[in-house]
Amino acid sequence: MKMAKKLSIIYGTGFQNAGLMAKAIAEGAMNEGIDVILQIVDEVSPEDVENADAIAIGLATYEDSMKFVESLAKVPLKGKVGAAFGAYGWSGEGPVVVTKILSSYGMNVIDPPLSIERIPDEEALDTCRNFGKSIAEYIKLQEEI
Repeated sequence: MKMAKKLSIIYGTGFQNAGLMAKAIAEGAMNEGIDVILQIVDEVSPEDVENADAIAIGLATYEDSMKFVESLAKVPLKGKVGAAFGAYGWSGEGPVVVTKILSSYGMNVIDPPLSIERIPDEEALDTCRNFGKSIAEYIKLQEEI
């Protein structure tokens, strides 16, 4: 019996915007038959990341959040699917930075990352669901390779 593919969505959120996005991304991926683990960055272990077929990370560019992404250098991620997302109020470079780091780990990243300005409205949440669907499709493509 084939095991369902697993997506680990990891997020940090100051104003709950990334959390809203993470939940919508999860919906999109689950609708495509992907198992999803949704976790706040402070609750993630290296095993959670290592055991997933794909990871999607939504973090602020705060120093502590970036430390988490940099700590993933010790986890075997080569060949896994990686994605980044985030809500922003000013510069919005966080998802771009995370995408570059994940790529440097040998991950097959979805580029460009998903960036939503400020609080995601229903249209933005639909965009997040579609991003989750895209991640699921990318996971399935990796399986065929």
